[in-house]
Amino acid sequence: MKPNFALKLSNDGVEFLHRVGGGWTPVGTVSFESDDVAAGCARLIDEGRRLEPGGLRTKLVLPDSEVRYSSVVAPGPTDEARRYQIEAEIERLTPYAIDELAYDWSVEDDHAMVVICARDTLEQAETFADGYGFNPVSFVALPEGGQFAGEPFFGETSVARAHLPAGDKVQRDADA
Repeated sequence: MKPNFALKLSNDGVEFLHRVGGGWTPVGTVSFESDDVAAGCARLIDEGRRLEPGGLRTKLVLPDSEVRYSSVVAPGPTDEARRYQIEAEIERLTPYAIDELAYDWSVEDDHAMVVICARDTLEQAETFADGYGFNPVSFVALPEGGQFAGEPFFGETSVARAHLPAGDKVQRDADA
């Protein structure tokens, strides 16, 4: 199951997007500076329900200010060896222990393009989105060209099961 909505988070506000045949179309925005956030989010949810009466399932798009991109040497040769190499580099790159981070990578020859986010950030994003009724089901990032191959995927939210049909799992998009 692919989420039918995306919530792009930023330090200034949110943008709510609806999945359509060829990609995404804007539903609306809420500014943290000038809008009544609760009323603005309620307006977006109402519009989302009008567009998708069967329910909202939203992927949370984390702001670039909250993720880190890097390229690391990770020749493998096995997937397990590559994971170990990537995790060692991630711990070197950040002040966090590996279990305090969510990360994803794409492989290019002997290198891995890595994207990293603190789990605390994911929890804050989920709390915001779930609290306002966006029904968050997964976390992603939106890289600039060349930073990552595909869509960086940080996994399902802790509340995903409540918003997904029984037995369904969130499918990542091939493209960011």
